[in-house]
Amino acid sequence: MSDTQLDEQPNDHGGHDHAGHDHAGHDHAGHDHAEHGHDEHMASGMSDGAVAPAAGMGDAQKKLLKTLGIGLACSLGGVLVIGLIVVTVGVYKGGWNNALTSAVEHAVPLPVASVNGHMVRYADYVDDLATVHKFFAKQQADANGQPVQVPSEADLRKGVLERLIQKQVLEEQAAAYKIAVAPADIDAEFKKIADQSGGSAEKDIQEMYGWSIAQFKDKVLKTYILQNKLGEALAADKALTGPLEAKAQDVDKQAKAPGADFAALAKQYSGDPGSAAQGGDLGYFAKGTMVKEFEEAAFSMKVGQVSDVVKTQFGWHIIKVTGLKKDKKGVVSEVQASHILITGPAVDTFLAEKVKEARVKRYVDDGVTGAAEKK
Repeated sequence: MSDTQLDEQPNDHGGHDHAGHDHAGHDHAGHDHAEHGHDEHMASGMSDGAVAPAAGMGDAQKKLLKTLGIGLACSLGGVLVIGLIVVTVGVYKGGWNNALTSAVEHAVPLPVASVNGHMVRYADYVDDLATVHKFFAKQQADANGQPVQVPSEADLRKGVLERLIQKQVLEEQAAAYKIAVAPADIDAEFKKIADQSGGSAEKDIQEMYGWSIAQFKDKVLKTYILQNKLGEALAADKALTGPLEAKAQDVDKQAKAPGADFAALAKQYSGDPGSAAQGGDLGYFAKGTMVKEFEEAAFSMKVGQVSDVVKTQFGWHIIKVTGLKKDKKGVVSEVQASHILITGPAVDTFLAEKVKEARVKRYVDDGVTGAAEKK
């Protein structure tokens, strides 16, 4: 995605204008030099049927010819500009999509949106939309007549646009946390996919998405790894985790109070969607089932005991052991427990909030919100 900053374009164009004027100055000096010293070379380089414009002309005729040449150049430039404007309007307002518009979209950095002044390229929007169409067409072709639920065109367009906006926000937040994805990270992730596919990864990606391996790595794997790394950075950010850890300590204190209803507290506070509604009940589990920190705490506790706060990759847990099973040697083989999970900062939620906070301008009618909206 381009890092071109729309808010800074006037200054950039201004810089180009200065460069253009400097070039014009050099060209003018060059013409003076040609008129004084190279008239003969210019004339001799022309065909017999051509007449050198400068030959035998007075100053008035030369000035007229120069004026006509400038006028012709301006006219041609005007035609090109008008043509570009027509195509651009057709792209934005008419939804044109053909070989001409595709060439313009890739040659001219038209924005589909801007996020905090950074451009989201229309060409990326068109390419990703084509990929989504190809994906669902492949699904339908492989369904052998069975119905395949395909989102409406409006929903597809909206989904593609919003993903591109979120991707830009992700890249901005990753930069703020000084996160980068190395080519070795991407290659290692792709190797996992290739190994699982049995050697058909390249063929599958081409058939399903129409992408090369390089495109798949850039469009999918790079973003996937970047988001995972951002999640790790958020989990280590004390400014975000401090209040959550304090909340976990408070809930732990409530759970240890005499007569506390652990199940009610789990329903009220737990962020575990799989157990909160059941009062935090996890049933019986053996060793090797839970993450290390959770397992070590649970297997060291007595029935009815409530743990101190246990930190894992998922957040902060308050555990209550409700049952034990022992093997023939009297060693605990399974533990029945309930828990309350105070989740850490979720990267999806974090990004959704950052999108809401961002200065986003959408330049296309996505078919759902109606006219291009600005925020």
